[in-house]
Amino acid sequence: MNKIDKPAEDTRVKTADVTKTKGSSFSDFSLNKKLLRGILEFGFSKPSPVQEESIPNILMGNNLLCRAKNGTGKTGAYCIPLLQLIDVNKKYTQALILVPTRELALQTSRFIKEISKYMIGLNIICTTGGTQLRDDILRFKQRKIHLVVATPGRLLDLA
Repeated sequence: MNKIDKPAEDTRVKTADVTKTKGSSFSDFSLNKKLLRGILEFGFSKPSPVQEESIPNILMGNNLLCRAKNGTGKTGAYCIPLLQLIDVNKKYTQALILVPTRELALQTSRFIKEISKYMIGLNIICTTGGTQLRDDILRFKQRKIHLVVATPGRLLDLA
């Protein structure tokens, strides 16, 4: 993706690991209609191969380890089922995404916020170094956070 907001048209030659799908659609995964709306509006028309394999397995509660090339939809492969499993009526943190860099945390958080924008009541926080720790603590105290995207150092600081 050239821009985090919308996937850009990719002019690179795509190999089979990006194009060889089973032909499923996101609606085949019985996703929340509000989440599905956000996914489709974001520009995803059908799941990539890594998403086709990952989403149903994660939704069934299986642990999963994936490896795929850049641009194959790995972030969506774990964020989509994670969002599906969050219950916004529960007032506690249900998911933690730990990423190695501030840039990746911000990118992941923006992606999640974009595809989940119709999931009313979902509270997400991105916490990384480079910001005031006090501000993050206040954000946690002000409202119940369902999903946290964090870098390891900031997570240790918060602990």
